[in-house]
Order: sequence, then C-alpha cells, then structure tokens
Amino acid sequence: MKSLTERQLGTRIAKMLQEAQHHHGYISDDEIQRIANRVGEPVRVIQDVVSFFPHYQRSKPAPCRVAVCRDMSCRLRGSMQIVDQLRELQDAAGTEKIEVVEASCLGRCDRAPAMLVEQADAEPLLFVQRTPSELVGVVEQILANREVSGDSEQERAEEALSRSEIDCYRIKIDALSQSAPYSAVRQYLETPDPSRIIQALKTAGLLGMGGAGAPAYSKWDEARLATGEAKYVVCNADESEPGTFKDREILHAAPHLIIEGMIMAGLVIGANQGYIYVRHEYFSQIESVRREIERAESLGACGANIFGSGRTFRLEVFVSPGGYVCGEQTALIEALEGKRSEPRNRPPELQTNGLYDQPTVLNNVETFAWVPSILLREPTSRPVDTPESGTLGVWFKQAGKNRARGKRFFSISGDVRKPGAYEVPCGTLLGELIDEYAGGMLPGQALQAVALSGPSGGFLPALLPAKSLRMPKILDRDGKETDELKYPALATSPTDIRLLPLDIDASRELGFMLGAGIIVYGSEADMLEQALSCTQFYQRESCGKCVPCRLGSRKMVDMATLLADPSKADDMEMRKNVDALAKVMRTTSICGLGQVASEPLRTYLQYFFKSDR
Repeated sequence: MKSLTERQLGTRIAKMLQEAQHHHGYISDDEIQRIANRVGEPVRVIQDVVSFFPHYQRSKPAPCRVAVCRDMSCRLRGSMQIVDQLRELQDAAGTEKIEVVEASCLGRCDRAPAMLVEQADAEPLLFVQRTPSELVGVVEQILANREVSGDSEQERAEEALSRSEIDCYRIKIDALSQSAPYSAVRQYLETPDPSRIIQALKTAGLLGMGGAGAPAYSKWDEARLATGEAKYVVCNADESEPGTFKDREILHAAPHLIIEGMIMAGLVIGANQGYIYVRHEYFSQIESVRREIERAESLGACGANIFGSGRTFRLEVFVSPGGYVCGEQTALIEALEGKRSEPRNRPPELQTNGLYDQPTVLNNVETFAWVPSILLREPTSRPVDTPESGTLGVWFKQAGKNRARGKRFFSISGDVRKPGAYEVPCGTLLGELIDEYAGGMLPGQALQAVALSGPSGGFLPALLPAKSLRMPKILDRDGKETDELKYPALATSPTDIRLLPLDIDASRELGFMLGAGIIVYGSEADMLEQALSCTQFYQRESCGKCVPCRLGSRKMVDMATLLADPSKADDMEMRKNVDALAKVMRTTSICGLGQVASEPLRTYLQYFFKSDR
C-alpha cells in the first residue's frame, strides 16, 4: 500500500500539467517525458491523465482559439448561429490563424451568449451578451492585431451580493457592525468547542448547495470522528452544470467567506490543509480567491499559527483541467489526486476515505460561505423550545418561508428580463423568483417550460398534468398522516408550475428535482432542440467508466436525433424504449451523471412531444 507521501505525488503531477498547459498552450510529448522523469513515473501514467481532460491540448493551438458556449441559455440566444458565422471567418482566415470550437457551458448563462478567446502569451478574454455581428467583429479585430478588452465581471458580482445577507461583514447589523475579518475563527479559537459548531450547523439546517443537499453538519461530524494520518477540507467550485453560475459571483465578490468557512471546517475536524477546486474558465475568480488567501495569511487567519493559537490550516487553489464529471465529488477528488476524473464506487464515503484515502470534508462554495454568518448572527426572535445556549444558527433556520428553513442562491437565466444570481428564502415560490427577482418573462413570451436543475431534472411544462407531483400530508405529533395536505395550493389539476416551492426538502416530498440553476423557456423556445442538445451534452461529458452511462447516453442521442424526422420515429416504441433505458441508467450508473442523462429526452417525450408533432 502506498504511503501518504506517495499518494500526494499525483497532485504534484496535476499541477505540473496545469503549468505546462498554461505556459505553452498545449502539452507536448517532450513535456510529458520531462514530467515523467521528474516524478519517476512511466510515461503512460502521464499520458493516461492528459488524454482524459478536455483542457489539456496535445498539439500546438492556433494563435487565436475561440470557444462559444453551446448549452441551454446560450443556445437560446443563438450561439450556434454565432459558431456558424465564426467558422466562415475561420475558413477565410485559415486554421493556422484561428480555431473555432463549441464549448460546454462557460458559466455565464445570465449574460448569454458567451464567448471565450484564448491567445498565446495572453490572459483569456471573455465576451458576453453581445450580438452575433458584435462577436464576429471582436474576432476580426483580434485577427487584425488590434487591442481588444474583454468584459469585466467584478461589478456584476458586487451587485449580486449587495442585495444578499450572506456576507455578515457587509450587511448593516448592529451586533456585527464592529466585527473584524475572520471573526468566527477568532471567536472559535478563544473557546474551541467543535461540538458547538456542529450543533449550530445542525440547528441552522445548512445543506450542501451544490445539488445533492446533504446536511453539512453530518459531513463535518463524521470527518471529525474519523481517524487518519491527515485530514483535508475541499471546496467544490467546479460549477459546470449548465444554467448554474451563482458560485461564480461568491468566488469573485466574497472569497473571504469561503475561506473562513473552510478554515472553520479545518479547525473543527482537525485538518491542516485545504483546496479550493475551481473550473479553469473562472480565471478572474481564481485570481480573486488567490488574493484573498494571501490577505488571510497576512492577517494571521490562515497558514501557520492561526491568530497565535498554534493551529495550522494552509489553503491553496487547484485549477480544474475541465470536464463536467469533475463536479461529482468523488471524481473531483480523483482529479485532485492527479488521476482520471472517474467517479468512485461508494461506500466508503469521503468523510472517512477522501483525498489520499484520508478523512475529508467536501462542500460547495455557497455552503462554506454561509458558515461565518450562521456562527456570528443572533436570531431576531428565539423559538420557545430553543435554550439560551443554542441560539447559533437559529436566525438562518428562521430565514425560510412556507415551512422551509434557511436561504440560498438560485441562478436563473433564459427567457426572463433580468437573469442573474439571487439570494432568496428557501420556500420562495418559483413564480416569485421569476416575476419579483428576475423581472418576469421577456416581452411577448409566455411561460412554456422550466428546467429546475439545469439539464439534470429535465423539463417541466408551465401546467403540470394530474399526478405529476406527489401530494404529501401534514403529520401529527405521533408521525401519522392527517387529512390536511402539506401543499394545498398544488392540489389543483393541472398544477401551475409557478406555485412550486424552491426548497430541497419540498422537492423531495413532491417528487421533482431542484438544483441551483434554473432555466426558463418562453413560448418561442424549441424544446426538441433543447432536449437534443442536453442529451448530447451528457454523451460528451460521460467519463466512460460504466457501461450504462457510456452506451446509454449514446443511445439517448440516437433516439433524440430520430425525433427531428417524425417519419422515422415510432411514437409508442420511442416512449417505451426511452422509459426502459432511463430506468436502467438510473439504477445501474455509478454516479449522478448517468443517473440523470435520460431526463431531458424522457421529460420532453412526457410533456412536449404531442404538441410538436
């Protein structure tokens, strides 16, 4: 069995590959040989990793590489037509000067369409929310060697967080008006009590904000109690789900919250090292986080001897080499270890056997960012059954509405007037998010469909047919069902989708999937095109490790393609085959990607197929 030091070698390899890609724009055979010699590994080991990740290029790129997002919101805004026009420009200029590629979601869905330009010896340039002619004009200027500036994200991020309560150091609350940076860490070190922090997270009801929605306190407690040579804290900032971009804003405007939440996790579980795993397309966010780590170290909040306590917690950024599957927590750990990002079989869980097979806490950006506020704010009112010593986390618990607990950010994009990332009380109705936060539908467009979890939950129609939702009843004190429905407003048939509560617990009870990225489709949207593109997304992003996902996602694309030609598609046979394959993929795929890959096509057939025939 390899020692801990030997297992850590993979992370060194990953960093060397990242440096080579960043410096040269590709990874040559000579570079692979150099890295292999340096670390004492066979060349095939390095090649195996390089061949897996889309960010690693094996041949020298053109001086100008243009990537246009092809997924969901960008597709709605005509990104594929932009690709066609840019390829005409590529044909005229020559592939030795420019390369145009279609890219998976770039995480700028609120400012679609998005285009990323990479040039030799220059930082990437981002261009968003521009017309096709403007984007083509930008590339023409770059090819003519004219100076061009990309679009900034700082102002947008500051605006998104200015109307939120997540940053307890900025909002005007009397009890916190004099709080210094990293106050939660300072207070904890005065009287260290891990169980008190874990109880606060439990009281608050803080969940994972990446999609799975696991209780944060249980992860921290399991890792705290686990034994190992070392322990680690990892932040999942990969955020590659189409339609999701809320972590982008927090990384840019409030990296101090993420860092403080991670330091707290490290102190509670006994970890000395943490990593923030960020997708490489978030280049300005990466710089924001790195600057804040340096500031935290200068303040004494991070690194060795934190605030003179003798405790150590070092933190660094790890840039993802790309791939949607890296958002799956075990696949992320594999990439961090310098391996192919293939999901692990579970159990064991990361809390006992995570990074380098050691106890690890892995949470999402937003989950860590809520920790300081949960620990520092007092409730405006205390429930009768809450003792004086148990007020930590109560304010967050009280922040929800419609029986829900807490607050969270949702990314909303598509056919709405004001797409963006909005912090809302959990339990807020979907219609409230669309109308009161996102400004309502675009002019002349009626609501046709909503994707409530990027492509993962498929598409739901504006009016849900009868029996589309489960109807849970309120339980009495003995845990027995009463005659009273828990969500009576949803009992009408058909059900207005705007009445769905945005709460993870409610979504589980009612039987729909809720993520952090919501895409709204107006009456002009082509839902077949969306279903096909989302199905193609899953096929491209499958790591190929398990047969149900690798072959099933390909078969889903074949069937979705048939639907474009009604003369070739047998209605009943198509539905039967899709339903059967979807069941197999859900029950036998190793990770969530394969388990949901059928949803875009399955829900299209269930809710939209007849109207398009």
